[in-house]
Amino acid sequence: MSRTITSRAAVALTAGKVDIVEIEIPAPTGRQILIDVAACGLCGSDLHFIDGTSGTAFPYLLGHEVSGTVREIGEDVTKFAVDDQVIGALVVACQECKDCERGRPKACRFRKPVLPHPTLEDGRELTPVLGIGGLADVLLIDQLHLTKLPDGLELELGALLGCGVSTGFGAAANTGEVRPGDRVAVIGAGGVGLAAIAGAHASGADAILALDRDRTRFDRAKQFGATATAAPEDISGGIADDQRYDVVIDCVGGAGPLQMAIDLLQTGGRIVMPGAPRRDEEVTLAMRTLFDRRVEFTVCHLGDCVPDEDIPRIAALAADGSFPLELYRSETVGLEDAPAAYERMRRGEVLRSIVVPSRDRRA
Repeated sequence: MSRTITSRAAVALTAGKVDIVEIEIPAPTGRQILIDVAACGLCGSDLHFIDGTSGTAFPYLLGHEVSGTVREIGEDVTKFAVDDQVIGALVVACQECKDCERGRPKACRFRKPVLPHPTLEDGRELTPVLGIGGLADVLLIDQLHLTKLPDGLELELGALLGCGVSTGFGAAANTGEVRPGDRVAVIGAGGVGLAAIAGAHASGADAILALDRDRTRFDRAKQFGATATAAPEDISGGIADDQRYDVVIDCVGGAGPLQMAIDLLQTGGRIVMPGAPRRDEEVTLAMRTLFDRRVEFTVCHLGDCVPDEDIPRIAALAADGSFPLELYRSETVGLEDAPAAYERMRRGEVLRSIVVPSRDRRA
């Protein structure tokens, strides 16, 4: 019988409820790596899985923004060694499939981790959220989905670069191809939106509008680089043609934000959508408007980041003060407090809660 490791983990057994339970994780083989989780950021995407709006493959093993230290490695691991400090990388082109060989990594069907599923103590298989499932004491992951912690970056903060920060930053700097002098609008000033604002700022955007229903977010958006802020009702009457935006980044997702993005966009501009819509969401668009204004629309996953390149890039900006990464850390809690921390995030009381499992173990 193959060896397993027992771990505490945050699990949504059914829709709407998070429990801390013990699970069994397979020992690493092949290219698999077992890491001791140092930190896991709580991301809004997790709430969609908890609520059943991003899938119904319960029970879910939660968490996907992870940093930690390598404990064990499989026999085929080549990139990492025991005691390396690492960050989880959510979606990475496999580099081996037909699409990758054709130079089309965005079409890779194997970009999310696929591993033997952890199980509950009664033998039921868990579905790791977004292929990671890292809100636990330990995590099993393929070496492809890890990158080394950049020098000078705190391990706890490094977890945040595994999803929301990289997604937003890359939506502007990579997918949006923001250039010096561009006008950029960002819909949603939550975790991903703030990173998109910072990415646009780092790329030299001349004007950056942060749009959000919650006006209490405006001061923080300016700290990340926004030059103007507005609520949707502030622009409901439309804007002048010469005030439209070259790039609009929709960090919310859904029919309403998409229509807003079209209304804001300059002729020949680009809409970037890192925000995930609900599975049942549909939209009706005025096709002639799209045609006449040559609207370009593109979806991005993880900001089209190459983790080994972009994570050190963001870390360097954080180190020199250009990217205020520390502002993301609203609180640091132990694993047992994760269910309550999710609810604080749902109520908008925190930007990012960082779960450090060892806080409970030390207690």
